[in-house]
Amino acid sequence: MTWGLDFGAGGWQAALAGLAAAACGVHLWKSRSAGRLILSLRAAASASLVLALLLPSVSLSEPVFVKPRVLVLVDSGHSMQSRSGGMTRLAAATAWLAKHRKTLEERCEPVLFALSDRARAMGGLSAVDLIAASDAGFHAADALLDAGQTPGAKAERAWLLTDGNAAQSDGVEKAAARLGMPVDVLGVGPGRRGRGAAVLDLKTPDFVFLHGRFPVEFQVEASGLEGERVRLSLLKETIGQGFKVVETRQFTAGSDYEVFSASFTAIAESLGRERYRLETTGSSSKPLAARDFGVEVIRQKYRIMYLSGRPSYGYASLREFMKTDPNHELVSFVILRNPESVSFVPDHELSLIPFPAEEIFVQNLAQFDLFILENFSYRRFNLPVSHLAALKGFVANGGALLVIGGEQAFATGGYKGTPLEELLPVTLASTPEDYVRSKFSPAPSSLSHPLLGIYDTQAESRQAWQGLPPLFGYARFASIKEGASVLLVHPKENTQSGQPLPVMVQKNFGRGKVLVVSSDSTWRWRLGAAHDWKLASFYGRFWTRVVQYLTGSLDLSKVKFSPLPDRIAPREPAAFTLRVFDEDFKPAVSAGLELSVVWTGPDNKSVSVWAREKEAGMFQIELTGLKEGVHRLRVTARRNGKPWGSDSVRFSWQPAGAEPPMDRRFLEAVAKAGGGRFVPLSAARPEDLLAGLPPVREERRLSRRYFPWTSPYWLALSLLLFFAEWAVRRSRGYD
Repeated sequence: MTWGLDFGAGGWQAALAGLAAAACGVHLWKSRSAGRLILSLRAAASASLVLALLLPSVSLSEPVFVKPRVLVLVDSGHSMQSRSGGMTRLAAATAWLAKHRKTLEERCEPVLFALSDRARAMGGLSAVDLIAASDAGFHAADALLDAGQTPGAKAERAWLLTDGNAAQSDGVEKAAARLGMPVDVLGVGPGRRGRGAAVLDLKTPDFVFLHGRFPVEFQVEASGLEGERVRLSLLKETIGQGFKVVETRQFTAGSDYEVFSASFTAIAESLGRERYRLETTGSSSKPLAARDFGVEVIRQKYRIMYLSGRPSYGYASLREFMKTDPNHELVSFVILRNPESVSFVPDHELSLIPFPAEEIFVQNLAQFDLFILENFSYRRFNLPVSHLAALKGFVANGGALLVIGGEQAFATGGYKGTPLEELLPVTLASTPEDYVRSKFSPAPSSLSHPLLGIYDTQAESRQAWQGLPPLFGYARFASIKEGASVLLVHPKENTQSGQPLPVMVQKNFGRGKVLVVSSDSTWRWRLGAAHDWKLASFYGRFWTRVVQYLTGSLDLSKVKFSPLPDRIAPREPAAFTLRVFDEDFKPAVSAGLELSVVWTGPDNKSVSVWAREKEAGMFQIELTGLKEGVHRLRVTARRNGKPWGSDSVRFSWQPAGAEPPMDRRFLEAVAKAGGGRFVPLSAARPEDLLAGLPPVREERRLSRRYFPWTSPYWLALSLLLFFAEWAVRRSRGYD
């Protein structure tokens, strides 16, 4: 026990006491002849009043030992319901605390919190069994800040018990650092899945340009491969040849758990969806993990070769239209000087160059996306068959061919029995005189075909086709080949085999497409606006769709889910990103856009879900209440009432209760940011954790305090002294 004397007077009270003491001193000095007894009594009485003004107190304190305070932060989010070793991870964490409670409380003062979407103060370790699992996920940044701002949460250290499967949130490391104390992280759950690998993240562009280079970035989680050489490979699928290696990276696993990051560069070589595969192999050269994904390849510009046999209104109109479109890169040749034309000067003195057949059909053919052959005679130029064979190979490898009729085309042009006829969707007539000059109005076969549905609705498209001016001139054919799609037919004429005579007919050949338009007078449709303004855009719409359809752009889906990793983290809500593009593959604005998203669970029950727009052309879909198994998401889009595209993804869901490992990388990052260390709960020893705490310190704690100036005895003593002084003074004859 220790006694102490304190004074509680403020500044003005101390000043008043000083003045009173000074006044008493002056008075005693002046009356010093009154005698020693009287002066002593008078001084004691005055002193009692002065001391009362100073508010004296007597304190009684005793020594106490103060333990360092520790915040014990237990993750109670839904991922902690996963089972490891026969019990949930939350149960394993609380069981560890209960088992070592006595050891911990002897050395420190634990303050318990349960963390999920926020922090819930629980008190001491006596409440550890009261922590219940939450349906919410562990929002690490918010929960840590919440715990640090709770009154009474100031401590010397923090222990965080979690499996690290936290909901995605920014600022976790900053939140750990802002706690103002070192944070030790105890990882709960298995550290790995066993020997294997999985793709954690995959990033590719939404769309890439044909013939362009693009990056593929991904992260692979490797476990149980310590000391082994790990090879990450990017493979590309080639039709008929399977997957072939594009690039390879090699790493050495330095620990039992590693996350490797790799970046590859691929080249888009074919229009449409290209298939790729990521493979991870170990020392046995057997794939540990493989992940297939696709990339949509589009054209930056349509590279078009336009070869016309002679000048015409059709050539002039179509060439002008294609050159005015910035998405077209056009190279055109028109024959102005035929082989039979007589020249009296050498060729090098003429302004017209000779027909560059070798450059067009052999040297530069592969550079183009679309080859237009209009009213061109093969017989007149006596071209080698190899040139037409090269054109056949061009289409087979994915090129597009448009053949426009005229008096020098088809059988008249000498194509009967050549490689070009093999490409065509029709069999050519056996007689060379197969072109008829007469007016007619072709009839569409089906307005549902993308080439014929020029406008937003079939009614508008039908009205436009019916209002067009007639064409002039058409070709006769022997028959229509199997697999061909007839788009426009002559209203009266038939083929030699009795089928309705096609005016526009299309057929796939290899990886490419071939379209035949038997008349060279579509320029008359452009003049249709002269008598009906509603037809003003028909010519441009038609030929734009022809180019897009033949090159494959019209078939590309403008609706796309972002790639998913192999393992969807067991967190809810599960988020998926969807992108929608316009005609030029730029982010589509939401005006006029309708999305229908259907979610089908493992029980094959389907429900509609909402897609929330995050920014132009980007939508987010969040799913809750998922069940274990394979799920499917399918989206269908309409734009301005017109079908716009669709896409679908499949993913496997591991809910709480499955076996996702602890997120070691996340846990180590939090421990590093908090200035502490990471240790798996299975290897955690209370002695090691307690060693990081400051020692128990001795403090003096106030047990009692007495305020004598408030006691009636103090007042009685003061009055008694004044009375005694008065009595002695009177007995001696003083006034």
